[in-house]
Amino acid sequence: MPRPTLPQKRDFVAKAFCPRILVLSSPAIADACAVNGCSTFADLLAPFGQDVSTQVTIQDSQGAPYFLDKVNVKFTTDFKIEKHKQPSRAEIDELVRMSVAGDASQTSVPFLTDNGVDADVLATDDIGAWAPWYTVFRQQWVNEMQASEHESFIHPVVCMLVASGSEEDPVEALRNLQSHAAISRVHSQSFSGTSVLLYYLLVHDGRDTGALQKIDQKFDQVRRAFGQNSSLLKINSNVELIEADNSDRGKISSIWSNNLLMSQPLVPTAMAEKAFGSMLTMRDVAALKESVKQMMVRSVVPHMQYMIRVLSDQTANQRRSIAGRLFSAGRRYFGASTKTSSTLVGVDGDVYFRYDSPEALMRKLADYSFMLKDFRFAQSVYQVARRDFQSEKAWKCYAGAQEMVGVCKLMLEIHASRAEFDSNFEDAVAMYFHKTQTPCQYLAMRSIVIYYELLKHNRLYSFAPGALLRTPSNMGALYGLISEQAAYAYMKLPRHPELRKFSFYVMIAGQAYKNSEIGALAQRCFCMVRTALRVSMQKSNTSRDTEVNQEYEAHGASSEGSTDTQCVTASSNWSSIDSFINHELGLQCISAQNYDEALQYFMALLSDDNISAKLQSKYLQELLQLFLERSDSTAEETKSETPQPVTLMELSIPTIDPCMTRVIMSPDLEGEDGIFEWRQGGAAPSRLANNALNTAANLCCSVGEDVAILLVVSNPLTIGITLNGFTLACDFKPVDNELLASGTTSPAFNVSSVASVVLEGGQTVMVSVTITPHRAGDLEIVGARYLLCDILPIYKPLRLPGKRLNDTSEQRISPTYSSDARLGFRVDPSFPRLEVFLDDFPDTLVSGSMHRASVRIINRGPLPCYNIALWLSHPSFFDVRSSRKGDSDADVPEDSGCGNVQGMYVYSDTIQEAEQVQVANVLQECSMFILAGQTSLPVSSNPTSSEDAVRSLHHLPKPIECLDPKETLTVPIWIRGDRVGAHTLRLAIGASMTRTTTTLTATTSCNMRSRVFDIDLVVTPSLRVNAFVRPSIRNPHERILGIEVENMQPTLDIELVQTTFSSGYYKLSPLYTPSSCASGTSDHQDRVRVGSHQTINLMYNASPYDSTADTAKTALEERAQPEMFTINALRQYIFSNEKPAKLPAPIELVYSNAVLGERGVDCVHSSLQGYISRSQASRRRNLLRGAYPLIPDKYLPVLFPLYETFGIDFVLFWSEVGGSRRSGHHSISGIDLGVPHDYIVEALNPPSKGIARTWLKDTMREREALIQSIADRSTMARRHERPLDVSMKLINVSSSASSGVASAFYLADIDITVYNHSWRHAYDFALDLISPTAISKLVPIGVRLDYSGSRSAWSWCGTTHHLMSVAPHGSESVRAQLACSSAGVIDIGLWELNVQAQQPDLQSLTPSYAPIPASIGGKYTSKNLECTLHPLQPCFVNITTN
Repeated sequence: MPRPTLPQKRDFVAKAFCPRILVLSSPAIADACAVNGCSTFADLLAPFGQDVSTQVTIQDSQGAPYFLDKVNVKFTTDFKIEKHKQPSRAEIDELVRMSVAGDASQTSVPFLTDNGVDADVLATDDIGAWAPWYTVFRQQWVNEMQASEHESFIHPVVCMLVASGSEEDPVEALRNLQSHAAISRVHSQSFSGTSVLLYYLLVHDGRDTGALQKIDQKFDQVRRAFGQNSSLLKINSNVELIEADNSDRGKISSIWSNNLLMSQPLVPTAMAEKAFGSMLTMRDVAALKESVKQMMVRSVVPHMQYMIRVLSDQTANQRRSIAGRLFSAGRRYFGASTKTSSTLVGVDGDVYFRYDSPEALMRKLADYSFMLKDFRFAQSVYQVARRDFQSEKAWKCYAGAQEMVGVCKLMLEIHASRAEFDSNFEDAVAMYFHKTQTPCQYLAMRSIVIYYELLKHNRLYSFAPGALLRTPSNMGALYGLISEQAAYAYMKLPRHPELRKFSFYVMIAGQAYKNSEIGALAQRCFCMVRTALRVSMQKSNTSRDTEVNQEYEAHGASSEGSTDTQCVTASSNWSSIDSFINHELGLQCISAQNYDEALQYFMALLSDDNISAKLQSKYLQELLQLFLERSDSTAEETKSETPQPVTLMELSIPTIDPCMTRVIMSPDLEGEDGIFEWRQGGAAPSRLANNALNTAANLCCSVGEDVAILLVVSNPLTIGITLNGFTLACDFKPVDNELLASGTTSPAFNVSSVASVVLEGGQTVMVSVTITPHRAGDLEIVGARYLLCDILPIYKPLRLPGKRLNDTSEQRISPTYSSDARLGFRVDPSFPRLEVFLDDFPDTLVSGSMHRASVRIINRGPLPCYNIALWLSHPSFFDVRSSRKGDSDADVPEDSGCGNVQGMYVYSDTIQEAEQVQVANVLQECSMFILAGQTSLPVSSNPTSSEDAVRSLHHLPKPIECLDPKETLTVPIWIRGDRVGAHTLRLAIGASMTRTTTTLTATTSCNMRSRVFDIDLVVTPSLRVNAFVRPSIRNPHERILGIEVENMQPTLDIELVQTTFSSGYYKLSPLYTPSSCASGTSDHQDRVRVGSHQTINLMYNASPYDSTADTAKTALEERAQPEMFTINALRQYIFSNEKPAKLPAPIELVYSNAVLGERGVDCVHSSLQGYISRSQASRRRNLLRGAYPLIPDKYLPVLFPLYETFGIDFVLFWSEVGGSRRSGHHSISGIDLGVPHDYIVEALNPPSKGIARTWLKDTMREREALIQSIADRSTMARRHERPLDVSMKLINVSSSASSGVASAFYLADIDITVYNHSWRHAYDFALDLISPTAISKLVPIGVRLDYSGSRSAWSWCGTTHHLMSVAPHGSESVRAQLACSSAGVIDIGLWELNVQAQQPDLQSLTPSYAPIPASIGGKYTSKNLECTLHPLQPCFVNITTN
């Protein structure tokens, strides 16, 4: 099967190792060649030896046919073997310099741009365009191949003898050529020897018109004399025909010109531009081409194929059998005389073989097979000959065989492992350089170049750097040329380009060019390294953006923003290379007096912070001196011209991080200033990440307001530097069109400057520059200006890219960032400018104590401020009172008329023991207060109520209308130590100029300029107050509440002033009265005063409060409105499409006061009640957020009330005895008396109708998660509660002795009452009375019958099983009788109560409280709906007749 056509990319190797034809011509031929611009007939034939189309089928070594489509042949005029002249370094440098010529103007490779690496250019196969001088050098180096004794490639295969038809006897002329000296040298010195083919050519010159009739006769004579290896060539040189074909002159001449430039690239330009083929026509050109083709097809190729068969037969034993190898070994060790007959010493001192020896014949066989492209057979022969060369220590021959083995493997395009071909070239190069008698630099470099070209053809670029770098470094410019190619190979690696290795080897090439004084190539290489390092760092920064930009993007920034020089110097691993390159480029520019470019390189030198301090000092001095020289030269050039302003330069030192730059408005004031978003729900105001004021900047200030710019300046060097006249460059865009049209010259702003900033080595300082704007507009900071060491003017831009854009595919491919305005601000006269001062805020407090402070707000702006708001992070720590204009911090007399006001408390002598007051039951947000402007108040239960009435109901301070310019607003604030510990309290003041309503409960947000303060407060303990509950034996509806008070003060006594309880159901009365202690002063003082580290207990009785209100209301409607509101609102929130929006109605709270001191504290009708309710609202909100995290904050006020019916809130007022006589109070919210209130779980069961249907799995899953979280919370929060309780009371005792019974016993009547503690359910119950023993079985006295120790036996008489029902908060009684054997105290508390809740009557619920019917028997039920109860404690009665 015919072989495929040889790829064009391998032609370089094929042409380098092609057959040679020795051309000898008679003198008459010389004239015919000269008229056509050729010195010899070989030159005339040279263009037609390239890619000769043979189109023949020949046989390989195995006899298999293969197709030989084309061959190459070279024509020579002489043959001789001379000693190889080793080129000197100067000659090599000159050769490289000549190869470069004018191509060095190409400053960089096409794949390397400032934007990165062009992948499309890298994908091209031809890299010769990247360094065209290498292609020229490669061709010139291979063309200078000389004939050598170790290979037959340069040896002629055929000798062409050429005679002219104008000669009288051309046969004699050809016979004379046979005795030419060159033929003799071929016979004696070449591999061909006497077997060389002689080819005879008769040329007819058309100018000889007389010989035209005899030319055929003469050619017949030649053929009869020399046989078939002869031919006739006619070239028409008639002048008339040439004139007729004058249009083809340029085409004909280019044939020889192009061939000359390809074969000899360094030929002089005049020689290449000479006119060739002046006497030839296109028919002559075709005749020349056909003559060469016929010679190759009919003579040369068959002759070479014949020689291959002959040589194959002659060397068959040597190649195939072991006998030949044993013979060679025996000859080597036992026959010395034979060795001298087959080996010789060449002209260069190396051992080679006689041309008729088997080793030489095998080399000739392999070379001929290679030239005919039978690479597989040639490889096998080279491998056999290689072993013989090695055994005879013919190292030059061995190196040549190794080289050709590797070439054959790569020409076969077998992509084997590297060891299969790389070791061949490695051994060949090593032998050429080190083993031969004279180092064969030419042959070694030829091997390296051939290997590299084959690797490029097979795209094995990963092997190329190792092959190229076998070039010795002492070869000057050639080493630089080869290193440059190795760098390109790293960029062609299959997986990814190695940009840094490319930079390294290009830098080495540049240094080699510099040492060889090829400045153009050296500067080109150094510039490429600089560009490559910049691209490498940009690539590293881009890959690092996926990690660090998350934090920056959250603030609207990115990790980029530095200058190009900073990008290059960021590489810590390659900084020394960068410094070396910059220094070399700078020195070259100085020598060329290019001061501007040199200055840039020396400025880049200082970007490297890894160099030593000595070098940093040296480079800094050189930079300053260079700037002075540049200034002097510029001054000389512009002496007669108009002086130009000083050009500011960009330098990487010192470093200024734009991301760390801070813009602070009114820096003299405390607190954090900015534009904040104030949201509903009491959330903390958040600084706006994006511009919300429709301005070009995120920040705003007023006209005339000082703005401080804080910059972090770092010195990366190890030596100290000084910055003089440090200031900022700003851009200002006015918005006042009138001033802009009038062309006012007044400055729009003033920028301060810092006289001197001293930076030691590695030091970082904070530099503050103040900007004062005078006109409205947009001002942006664009850079910093300063004098480095008071000499070099520097400008450093401050750029901040914004968020990464990811909208389009182009933005996703290449990083694109939006504009950033964090270094700019808007100057707006209408922007609020308030000065806020915190007066007398304490650092420490004792728990519960109150401290008077105030907030002063001064309007420094030119316009009134209509909206001012206050936000508190810990509402329970602050009590905000109504503000007033002026500097006075006295409270507005809100509590006047309520009694004697002392501090925060209002004392009164007429404090009622129990008082029922209607209060708002809304879980209001108490973190934000409106100090100025209009406010949207919470919904009132009575639509006709006035604004003041609603404000009084919700205990909100009254705001002022507006704050005029230069006016002062004073806000009194009481600070209370609510919790023990160290706290950071945040206080924010926000203001805006617009006349809009600031809504406390709105669903929209409001943007205001705000100033935020952090207040550190440490609260130390004063009292520790705990509550505990005990059941009441007297009445099951009542509870005993105990308050344990412990004084934690180390030295001071504390006097208890008053206790106040508030509840929607219970009234609490002390188990003692203060009047009972009036008889003894000491007893009274012991009761109300708590000594240091002492504890007292206060006991109270909690009983239902009997209201004088309308008794027609049912208990459910009157008592349980908050609980019913929560059940229905929560069920609606879970199961309905319409979310609840109605707020809970006010609640009637019962305030129970117990005055323990001389006077009481009015906490019902004073502003103190508002603070207490806000504190409770804050605690309840936090509790609900933790208990129900899946419910958003905005729904908490419409789902849960502030107060529950059966909860108790407790406040204890106290004052210190002695010392500073501080006063305060402690509170406990939500005291649970153990009354069943497990009602929230009832809202979790879906209603029988009205469920909002959804087909979305996510929505259903969210609903189930919410229900389960509420159910889990209810399960964890349940206490041991009993919906019913049993009370037994002895009514009457009678004895059976009066009736004459022998064994007397006693009958007792017992009244049993069952109490229902539940407000929600009516119960059906079964009461079973249990007897300890039967009445008919009497036991001896002394036997213990029950755990009470009674000696009497007793039993219930009559009916012991009772079925009854009890209403909510109701009771049912039954009369029972027991019989006892003897008198005494017995325990009758033996019973069992089975309880089951009744079906609720939905008709009893008002429509407002029952929007959705509940379902009974659902998945989620209260444990109080069905249970079994037993006695918790014994019930002793005294059985006696007395």
